[in-house]
Amino acid sequence: MTSNQAPARNIAVKICGIGSTRDYDVCRDTGAAFVGMVFYPRSPRHLDLDAARGIADHAEQTHRHDASPARVALTVDMEDDELVGVIEAARPHFIQLHGHETPERASRVRDRFGLPLIRAIRVASAEDLEICEAWEGVAEWLLFDAKGDPGGLPGGTGHVFDWTLLANHAGRTKWMLAGGLSQENVARAIAVTGASAVDVSSGVETAPGKKDADRIRNFVSKAQLG
Repeated sequence: MTSNQAPARNIAVKICGIGSTRDYDVCRDTGAAFVGMVFYPRSPRHLDLDAARGIADHAEQTHRHDASPARVALTVDMEDDELVGVIEAARPHFIQLHGHETPERASRVRDRFGLPLIRAIRVASAEDLEICEAWEGVAEWLLFDAKGDPGGLPGGTGHVFDWTLLANHAGRTKWMLAGGLSQENVARAIAVTGASAVDVSSGVETAPGKKDADRIRNFVSKAQLG
């Protein structure tokens, strides 16, 4: 690092909605902490179980100690029998709950499958953050995402919410920022919110569900260096 370069920040980056082993390799090589695998048929990033199994096999075969991202299975109001299939195929390190799951339902999922949870909280106003307390001790992470259109996709829509709502967030559960992030705005988003982790999906794509290697690299760089 030269004298005029800012030091890297310890920002954990999650690249959500990967669709191939190539996407996985780019995320790993750029230092992403998490990769998200989407299991929601309405999403353009939805993975079938064979594709998820292929990515998991590849990840385990090319594992690099302390350098391989954690796999996250993103689910939406999924029943236990479906979760069994997803977990067997993807072998995730985390389950992300992105639907209307209650803390009680989430606790049952965590206890049955023995995996830590990431809980998405959709935010449009300060009142939307009041639910966070109910998730303490249940979710390992909260993921603050923007509310989209009613009846639309639960995430990956490119919507942004008012980041200043998180400027003084004092919850005890670790959290990451999502919602319309891109290489152009992620440094500012981190500065406003104080986030230590960020999640991106559509912001590193050339089309819905089509990840772009250069955009992933640039996003991670901007998140880490500003």
